[in-house]
Parts: sequence; structure tokens; C-alpha cells
Amino acid sequence: MAAQIREYQRVPSVEHALALLERTTVATAPLIPRPRVPEGAFPAAPALVDLQDLPWRYVRVDGPLLRIGAATPLQDLVESTEVRAMAGGILSTAAELAAPQSRRTLATLAGAVEGAAEGPPEVLLALLALGASGKVQRRGEETGELPLSEYRPSARLLLAEVLLDLSTAPRAGLARVARTPLDQAIVAAVAVAAGQTVRVAVAGASVAPILAEETGGDRQTALARLVEQVAAQVDPVGDYRGSAAYRRAMAGVLARRALAAAVQ
Repeated sequence: MAAQIREYQRVPSVEHALALLERTTVATAPLIPRPRVPEGAFPAAPALVDLQDLPWRYVRVDGPLLRIGAATPLQDLVESTEVRAMAGGILSTAAELAAPQSRRTLATLAGAVEGAAEGPPEVLLALLALGASGKVQRRGEETGELPLSEYRPSARLLLAEVLLDLSTAPRAGLARVARTPLDQAIVAAVAVAAGQTVRVAVAGASVAPILAEETGGDRQTALARLVEQVAAQVDPVGDYRGSAAYRRAMAGVLARRALAAAVQ
């Protein structure tokens, strides 16, 4: 374990976890396994709270909703028949792209959501395009629900569950470019057509994922507007995997490809 870590607690309850995380006497961070091992392997805090014993590992259908616990390993999403049956298995495919199987058995759904900025983005993109909402837990308060697009990770706010609407029979498309088929995407896009609503989410062309949505009207016009929305939000930063100019160009190309696959 890293030298800066002085305290490790494996908590039995949500209330206990939040009580530790809200301390002001020592900087405390939740231990949420991500698909990509962060620099230094552990959060940069002297105290860690392990959440693996919390009752947040499940995939279940509840009427028109698919409920997935935040501590569900990515490998469970790859294997789940319920997840694979939704939107052509887009979330299962995204989970499979996130990491090798050995890592997917450790990395959780919450880790993929919170680590998307530094690691593989496809899981978060799929959830955003599917219009997912999240349930969050605060100390002393009932669990609140909000669109996942509005969720911002915080040490005092834990993502407990992700909810997906099954009633619209969504269809999805995924497009990505990477140095090798299983390498982390340079730019990626996921599009979902659900009823009269079409969404596309793009990563790798801006600091935060780009999300665009159109509802109703002529389908071809809506698709053109979505690509325009993506182009208007593109603000890439180049690195060794792809220049800013390349990322800017690919954002529109991949958005079109993902949208075409979703609406076919």
C-alpha cells in the first residue's frame, strides 16, 4: 500500500462510510476500483474507506427500469443477460472495452463513471446516451436521484445506483478510434435512439464528455442537428495519442457513424 496511507477501513454500512468521509480531522477518500489503475495505485489521501461490503452489487429488472448497483463489477455487466438484452448490448460492449477481464472483475460501475476522464470512456458514454439517472447517498439524507449527466463525484456524495429506462426499446451505435482494437479510445462516440429521442455522447474531443439530444421532428434533420451540436462543443487537447486537430475531425465523423448505427 502507498506510503502516504495511514488508515484503511472496510466499512459495513453506508452511514459508517459517509461518517468517515465527512471527517475534517483527516483527509479521507473512498476506495472505488477503476478500469485504469490511477497513478500511484491509490487515491492521494492518508485515509481510505473501502466500500466493497456495501449492498450495491446487483443487476435487476424492476418494472420498466434496469437497476444496476454502483459496486457491480464490470465483468458482471459483460455477462449479465439483462444488460446484454438492452439496446443491443451497448453497455456490455462498453464494459468489455474498458479493461482486460482480470481488471474487470475488480473495477466497478462507479469506478468506470468516476474514472472516465482519465480512463476508458465508453461505459460513461453509453450511460449518458441511454439517458441514465443515478441515485446518490448523502449522510443523514434519503437517497436522491438525478440525471447521470449532472452527477459530479465528491468524497461526501456516493453514487449508489444507476437506473436505465427499458420502456422505449432503445437502439444504440458505438464508434471509436484507437491505436489498436483494445487500446483506450482516442475519440469515441455512443448514440442511442429511444422512441422520438436521439442522443449522442462523445469523449476525447473535449475535457468533459459532450452530450447532445434531439426529440421529435424529421429524423434526418435531427441527426444533422446533433452533429452540429457536437461540433459546437468540441474543444480538444492533443497528446501523444492524437493531436487536437485529429480529435476535432474525428468527433464529427464518429458521431455520424454512431448515429447511423443507432437509427438503422
